[in-house]
Amino acid sequence: MTVRIITDSTTDVTPAAARQLNLGVVPLKVLFGQEEYRDGIDLTMEEFYTKLISNDQLPTTSQPSPNDFLTEFEKAKAAGEEIVVLTLSSQLSGTYQSAQLAKDYCEYEPIYIVDSLSATIGTQLLLREAIRLRDAGQSASQIAQQLEQLKERVTILAAVDTLEYLVKGGRLSKAAGFAGSLLGIHPMITLAEGKISVLGKARGKKATLQLFWQQMEKLGMPDLTFEPIFGYTGNREAVEDLITFMDEKAIVSPQVCGVGSVIGTHTGPGVSAIAYIRQA
Repeated sequence: MTVRIITDSTTDVTPAAARQLNLGVVPLKVLFGQEEYRDGIDLTMEEFYTKLISNDQLPTTSQPSPNDFLTEFEKAKAAGEEIVVLTLSSQLSGTYQSAQLAKDYCEYEPIYIVDSLSATIGTQLLLREAIRLRDAGQSASQIAQQLEQLKERVTILAAVDTLEYLVKGGRLSKAAGFAGSLLGIHPMITLAEGKISVLGKARGKKATLQLFWQQMEKLGMPDLTFEPIFGYTGNREAVEDLITFMDEKAIVSPQVCGVGSVIGTHTGPGVSAIAYIRQA
């Protein structure tokens, strides 16, 4: 029995890449007032960040409905395929719950849903491994089991220009957001047990890069049998210094990914990030 892999749009795989990799992608939505856009489909990344910066009011985001997942499940069921679903952290969105409800509605046994406890490039690390395992001929249950184990080692570190967007979107308290309110300060955030937390802050580019390294030494260094992924919001220039810095530390990867509209709504532009699998 073949395996169909389904994820949500916050994994930030482009539609073209999804077709090439034979993935099902269920989009979340971004709303600017009454205008609704499907993440990764109706707005280009450049168009989204232009709108984000120019709008006084922060957009809102919306999880997929169970029916959105059910549509993908029914396709796989009709084709006699097993299903592995990989979603955005359940601590950040109801997307995982929507997938679970769709599984109940579908009444189809071989559906395995994995809560990544991560987001964007962190989830994408797991997705790449799922694809590798699928192509190696593993079953859906085997893939899901290995993802459940591997997700405990996913690390994502991001330096943001401001915590304003995370506070406005309700992902951080105002007290936690105060760390990023000072001019020239770059807070560093991570996902711990699926939730956003602030690790520290640095003033200036050089200190920010050193903070990345300090946190990697503290949390665990990359297992380079898995390629790390670099990420950015808005403009790729935001992450170039981090790529160069990590290259000098012998942490090299060609994987560079723009972060899409749903996660970008909550972080704002100017983010530089790295996601990697920690050494066991």
